Amino acid sequence: MRSNTICQKDKPMRTESACWQTWPEAAETYSRLISDLTRDSHYLRSHGLKPNLLRMIGNCTNARLLDIGCGDGWLLDEVRPREGYACDIVEQPDVRPEWKFEIQDIRYLSYPDGFFDVVVASLVLIWLEDVDLAMRQIYRVLKSSGKMVITLVHPYFYRMGEPNSEGNFVISKDLSKPFKMQDLKIGGVAGPLTYFYRPLPDYLNICASAGFRIRQVADWFVDMEDYVRKTKSGMGSKILRTGKVPMYCFIECGKE
Repeated sequence: MRSNTICQKDKPMRTESACWQTWPEAAETYSRLISDLTRDSHYLRSHGLKPNLLRMIGNCTNARLLDIGCGDGWLLDEVRPREGYACDIVEQPDVRPEWKFEIQDIRYLSYPDGFFDVVVASLVLIWLEDVDLAMRQIYRVLKSSGKMVITLVHPYFYRMGEPNSEGNFVISKDLSKPFKMQDLKIGGVAGPLTYFYRPLPDYLNICASAGFRIRQVADWFVDMEDYVRKTKSGMGSKILRTGKVPMYCFIECGKE
């Protein structure tokens, strides 16, 4: 079943990015960060990332689903697909045994052509330099009529400026050109990693170039009234937030 059908033209010499090399070292710290109820990283994931991602994925009870960059496998536990596959570049001992976990590089997936009904890549592509290669792999392993769902920290506002004390967002970087940001630490603790900034249309064009049809794009904004209330009740954060710009972006594409 694990036949590798990647064409030779899609197998260039591997040139590992700094992030791909250092992510295993940061993974344990990152896992602790997002599970810490006193940090706002947990709030942002539980109120913004997870419900919107699950809504876009929809009912998967009859689907064979692949979660790329799966972490502890929370997504499969939530959607309960007929067959659940998970992969990451880091060993994930917390993934439940009923889900099939493998260490995989998104750029060189070993799954057969047309194997999955749904592929999810949540908060993965932002750490990857050669996204076009990864996108071709996702397209290859999806069935015809299959669905891909992507989650990004919103490229126009993640690390591109800072909220001020009035809640306005002050842009400090050029939004028009891709670049990479090295020595980045998620939540100030997990890293250092390399983040690859791309304007949002670049992601959409990469999906389209791989053969996908873009079905819907959605943003999520922090509800500052709720966020401030939770902060005052014990959740701490040294990071200024704003509800005037989106925090996450969600993209659903189809293979047709």
